[in-house]
Amino acid sequence: MTRGFKPSTNVAPLIKFGRWSLLLLGISYGATKHSFLQNNADKTKETRYKLKAVKEIKISEDKIKFAAEELNNLELILNPVKV
Repeated sequence: MTRGFKPSTNVAPLIKFGRWSLLLLGISYGATKHSFLQNNADKTKETRYKLKAVKEIKISEDKIKFAAEELNNLELILNPVKV
């Protein structure tokens, strides 16, 4: 069964202009909002990476310290001091 569509009607030029202007206004608003949010996200990401690097350095230092203590404890267990 075929469906019969109504023929298109003429839309007033003022309505067409309003629709197109609001569409373009919305696109420009979205572009500026996206740009603003992207700049903030980039700044946040940069500080997050800096903090992550500092945190990784601290963790690696703690691992080295823990490994040295573990070796000392193993040395004491395996080779007890003879009195």
